Amino acid sequence: MKTSPLTKAIRATLGASLLFNVAMPAFAQTDGEEAAVEEITVTGSRIKRTTGQDSQEIITISAEDMKVSGDISVADALRTSTLNSLGSFRESSGSSAQSNATVNLRGAGQSRTLVLVNGRRVVGSASLGGGGAVNLNMIPFAFVERLEIVADGASAVYGSDAVAGVINVILKKGYDGATFTARRGDRSEDDGSTQSFSFLTGAEGDRGSVTFGIEYDRRDPVFDKDRSYTAARYSDLDGDGFITGYSETEGVSYYGYTLINPNYDGAEFNPTDPATWAVSPGDNCVDDGSFVGQMKADAVFGPDTGFYCGYAFANVSANRAGLERVNTWVSSSFELSDKIELFADALISNNESFGRYAPPAAPGSALASDPKNPYGEAVSGYFRWTDIGTRDNVVNDTLTDVNIGFRGELSDSLSYETYYTYSDYRSTSIGTYYLSYGGFDSNILNEETDYDTYVANLKATTLNDDRMNIQKMFVGVQWDMFEMAGGTASSYFAAETFDVSYSAMVDAQSEAGLVGGSAGNSAEGARSVNALSAEALFPVNDWLEIDAAVRFDDYDDFGNATSPRLGATFTMIENVVLKASYGEGFRAPDLSDLYGATSFSAEDATDYYGCQLNGIAEAECSERQFDTYIGSNPELDAETSKTMSFGATWEFMDGWYASANYFVLELSDAIEYVSAQDMLNVDYITGGNNPQVVRNAAGRVDSISAGYQNAVTDIQYESMDYAVNGTFETNNWGSFAVRGNATQYLTYEYEASFGEGDIADAAGTLGFPEWRAGVAMSWSKDKWFATFASDFIGSSENKVSEVEYSSYTTHNASVGYDLEEYGTVKIGASNLTNKDPLLNQFGAQADEYQYDNTGRVIFVEFSIDM
Repeated sequence: MKTSPLTKAIRATLGASLLFNVAMPAFAQTDGEEAAVEEITVTGSRIKRTTGQDSQEIITISAEDMKVSGDISVADALRTSTLNSLGSFRESSGSSAQSNATVNLRGAGQSRTLVLVNGRRVVGSASLGGGGAVNLNMIPFAFVERLEIVADGASAVYGSDAVAGVINVILKKGYDGATFTARRGDRSEDDGSTQSFSFLTGAEGDRGSVTFGIEYDRRDPVFDKDRSYTAARYSDLDGDGFITGYSETEGVSYYGYTLINPNYDGAEFNPTDPATWAVSPGDNCVDDGSFVGQMKADAVFGPDTGFYCGYAFANVSANRAGLERVNTWVSSSFELSDKIELFADALISNNESFGRYAPPAAPGSALASDPKNPYGEAVSGYFRWTDIGTRDNVVNDTLTDVNIGFRGELSDSLSYETYYTYSDYRSTSIGTYYLSYGGFDSNILNEETDYDTYVANLKATTLNDDRMNIQKMFVGVQWDMFEMAGGTASSYFAAETFDVSYSAMVDAQSEAGLVGGSAGNSAEGARSVNALSAEALFPVNDWLEIDAAVRFDDYDDFGNATSPRLGATFTMIENVVLKASYGEGFRAPDLSDLYGATSFSAEDATDYYGCQLNGIAEAECSERQFDTYIGSNPELDAETSKTMSFGATWEFMDGWYASANYFVLELSDAIEYVSAQDMLNVDYITGGNNPQVVRNAAGRVDSISAGYQNAVTDIQYESMDYAVNGTFETNNWGSFAVRGNATQYLTYEYEASFGEGDIADAAGTLGFPEWRAGVAMSWSKDKWFATFASDFIGSSENKVSEVEYSSYTTHNASVGYDLEEYGTVKIGASNLTNKDPLLNQFGAQADEYQYDNTGRVIFVEFSIDM
């Protein structure tokens, strides 16, 4: 690995700083220094200050706020934030990242939102873009003190990934006591349930403290068959006497039992004469709940090509993956002297998820002895290998994040912090009952006739072992420089260096392409990063405060970047705070985007060129799944960004605040995912000349290669944020608190046609609602308390038609009683009205990441301080 002069200089500085801090003698502390303890650090800046004012929009969600909303995980709390307006990835069976949950501020993408824990980076998920995003399921929920969200670019302080904003998860420390909490919830839509418990304890002394917590959480999977909108559907909609696959079906695949007629001679199609069918469903094709009878093959193989025996994979597969989490948290600090504090913390988390796919689907040959094969000879075709069993994937994620360091004072005006981070993420996925092509060939070669042996030879087990590791050293010094009319002018200087390594190991059979329903190749990559940053805060007078920051990052694999920011806060109007900020940022390509393994996905898309070849009108061209192979691109450049924001906060009554904030983000060289649909669109535009789409002699798509590239044009996101909150007391009715937030999308640009550079605005269309809002209310009186929260997603319309989709609102509620020394008990319901997710014009779920499919969950919770 390359070592630049900057690397050597920074590491020498860090090493000297650590030695200096350890050896530093104790100094006497004066009473006048006590005020420094009352200073706070605001997320988005490392400068400690006595007020929380900042020129950027910062939103705080407390632990109590999350309880009002009925959240049970950090991912849930952030998913309902209005800043996460377009939804975010959740545990999804059928995905290579099924164990993960992320946050997606402003809809700019999960890799453009930086997630911190106690102000420090943790390693990203090995199965999410090679560490490009943090898996929120690895962060314990029960020990969260608050979430701080910087709703603005912050690369000038934190570097890459902080393009759209920063989430700082602040976990409890300095806790004294012991608390036990248990919760159980039951779903109304199926027999699934959730269970969780947590235990938090700690002790404080005169010179130090220790906090320890352990959390357990389990959630059952949601199966497609248990929801009407995800279960398989098939019927003769046009009344022609046949069910046409994909045009009149949902959740049904031609990978069921589809034989290529070896005797077909091109005769004119006769629906009652199997000899005139190019493809055949074989014998005994009946509806048994999995195989669902004859489907007309027009939408797959072309008009009047025959029939196939469809397989209802949606009646077998899981939709939302099951989770079982065990997270532990330890935080400690110790005063070595009046001037030096040693601190150490560790986050150790394990997350096991379960996902189920239908039995493997792959081309092959039907034996001559197969009772469904009417031809008396081995016949090729497309099959669902049901006798192998369902493909079950179990993913185990383990996070170990350890920080140890020192903080203290060098003089009355100089303070410091220095620490070392070891953060390691390992994701191991084991898949059972996949299809072995080697075993299939062995059966043919050895003319295996025993059916049980034949099936046993077809079974394969897959293994993926992905790993991300970060080791980091940091040193920062705050200098309180001089007094100004508005207070003390302060600055902060920091140097950090970290090494990142990534590896993705795939079992040899999958890597060789010998496993049906799986694909991939092993890969690895590494990078070294060195950074210098500086901040300054100037309280010019009583009504003007200016802050500035700049950061220089040097990456050994793609180059360097400089990120500046300038902001100002104005308080010249009584009870009104005005703020403005401008910044530039960047995002380095994820290691998996540069060096990652090729992964397999069955992506939904529409093959317009294939329909054209078969004489099917574009309006009647149906969406279906395609074998898609997602690869990396070592030629990717870093993307750059510019952000600007203006906002105001008004205290219109004592304890009541209203705010509005304008935000715009411009992305250049955006790293974007090129999907199967993008590749099919290029193939359509070029008349079938896209080499990334492989077709057979009949024009049917065999496979699609997808991946990542830098966009050819700039795109812009523009939005407004609104908030109001406050509390009021009554003499007879108790205490009330209200919190309301809303985000309005003014512009959400995207490239309308892949590679063409033409820009369209998605704001207000399906998946990109113009409005997202939420309101939460809590009440308490004597020993009783209650909460109510609503989440609102605005109306939208179809991008290409006049179909409109109504707004969508869900409610959560709870009521509880304080039993004093015996604890507190609470009962409640999430999604109180048991509302189904929004459906599109075809009756399918419109967006699985915006609209939850869990249904109503009724829960009871008990907590006691011991």
